[in-house]
Amino acid sequence: MEDLIFRSNKKVLFIGDSITDCGRRQDEEKLGHGYVRKITELITAKYPSHHIDYVNQGIGGDIVEGLENRWSEDVISEKPDWLSIKIGINNAARQTEPSEEYLPKWENSYRQILTRSGQELELNGIFMFEIFYIAEDVREPRTLAILEYNEIIHRLADEFNARLVQVSASFKQAVTDRPDFLWTTRDGIHPNAAGHTLMALEFLKQAGW
Repeated sequence: MEDLIFRSNKKVLFIGDSITDCGRRQDEEKLGHGYVRKITELITAKYPSHHIDYVNQGIGGDIVEGLENRWSEDVISEKPDWLSIKIGINNAARQTEPSEEYLPKWENSYRQILTRSGQELELNGIFMFEIFYIAEDVREPRTLAILEYNEIIHRLADEFNARLVQVSASFKQAVTDRPDFLWTTRDGIHPNAAGHTLMALEFLKQAGW
């Protein structure tokens, strides 16, 4: 019995920051070399008869307000059947306002794009990624409000009935299980190949792969 929730002739759109982007514009297939490509390859390898259209709309350095500004062009106009959102780490890294002032604004921007998606698209479903920060071999460790952002992501995922991709929890467990292994490019934020594979597998768990 097939458990994969994606069917042939459907479109899956991924949007987010550099972790999603991963050089998609220099890639012939416009998928980049990160978790998005790994997801498409694993699905294709396991379900070769499925003809699924994958679109990567990641932009390096983007924030949730950036997604809000480009939502019409990069998401609504594409008319995806499934939508995956990975956003927030740049907001956390650049946050200068006190959390009690900024986080409600961040949540409002995220809610806006989710609301528009529900109203303007005929979606089969939404995936929402947690953000993460792995304090491994970094020269200037930063304390980011990861927990606060993820609490909002969890709340919105529940509110909009989205599939939650819990990569922060998975990375924490992976570091616990193998503390001498690097999962990012030493900056704690951008996954290396193994880190992107972990992200892909967490996504695929939610997709019934």
